[in-house]
Amino acid sequence: MSKQIKILIGVFVAVAILVGAFFLYNKLLISEKPTAPKETIPQKPKEPISSTEKISPKLSFSIPQKLEVPAYKTSSFNFSIENEKGYPEAKDVNIALSLEETPISVTPNNISIAPGESQTFKVKLDKLEPGNYNLYLKIQSKPDISINKTIPLKSQIVVGLGYYHSNLLQIWKREAAKQEKKYYEIIEDYEMVKFLDRNDIKSEITDSPLSSKFLGKINVMIVLSQDLSPFSFNEKQELKNFLDNGGGLLLVAPDYKEIGLANLNDLIEFLHLNVKINRRHEGWYAPGYFGMKEKPEEWTNKITKHPLTSGIEQILYGGYYTLDIKPPMIPLVRLNGGETIYAVQYYAKGKIGVIGSESVLKYGDSCYQCQKLYLNLIKWLAAPEICEEMG
Repeated sequence: MSKQIKILIGVFVAVAILVGAFFLYNKLLISEKPTAPKETIPQKPKEPISSTEKISPKLSFSIPQKLEVPAYKTSSFNFSIENEKGYPEAKDVNIALSLEETPISVTPNNISIAPGESQTFKVKLDKLEPGNYNLYLKIQSKPDISINKTIPLKSQIVVGLGYYHSNLLQIWKREAAKQEKKYYEIIEDYEMVKFLDRNDIKSEITDSPLSSKFLGKINVMIVLSQDLSPFSFNEKQELKNFLDNGGGLLLVAPDYKEIGLANLNDLIEFLHLNVKINRRHEGWYAPGYFGMKEKPEEWTNKITKHPLTSGIEQILYGGYYTLDIKPPMIPLVRLNGGETIYAVQYYAKGKIGVIGSESVLKYGDSCYQCQKLYLNLIKWLAAPEICEEMG
């Protein structure tokens, strides 16, 4: 190889080395310079995709879990449906209600409920006999809503007990104050209330003068004459109106106290009933609580044949009073001497029963038929029925 060629190769290598060194140097300079941050464009966060899109209304309800209504009386109740805000309109809301298998009308019906709004519905129930029932409620609306609900319903005879005229109320109130309870809790110990409760009959207790509002809630008013003060004219007129409209009235003579007897006879006279409550024997009575002589008890089987006395064969009676009656008052039970101790009468659209002593509830198991007859009498007074012949 000539000297000239060797020189050219050397020059070429040197140039290559310089060029490589130059590029390497520039690369190192560039890597050491700070880089400007990239500009980022804020993005709207994506909404999570719901598994159930709001294509149907969301309805909530205010519906009684169970209902209690007085037997033999027209009653009503309300319930409401709300469509939650933010959901579609509930269209063509249709309510189907039935008592067992009998359809019941609901007002209003076939309506629409806008989002965030509610609608109240009214249900009217016709007179029911005592018993347990089921209300079946079906709600349908567009789009795609179908709900079924069962509401238990109980129909009960309701008996009114008025202690406005009795000093027993004051005793209960004093006892309640000692125990720091309401006197309505103390009154539960009273024999009448316990008897009714055991036989699935509801008690409504009032310590106010009798009024149409109170009487309108009950089927039978029981007047217990222990320490009874006189009824006012307005109260007696309210009782008469109650009977005229189909109510039942049970008058129970006291076990021993004369004051209640006079006031009970005053009510009987106002109602023009053909009955008077008399002392059974003059020698058995002396004034005061503790002046009564021992009264004999006797069993009697002189019982009038009637559905009311079905299954009653004999009655134990030890009351101080008997009933002096004339038609249309009809005797149900007589003592062996012929004196009437139970009697009934139809009165306008209502019915009346009279018993010579409240002691019939105190015999307990010693006279099961006494309590059975008492219960039959309450049920008979409560039930609206056509007058029957009694023999």
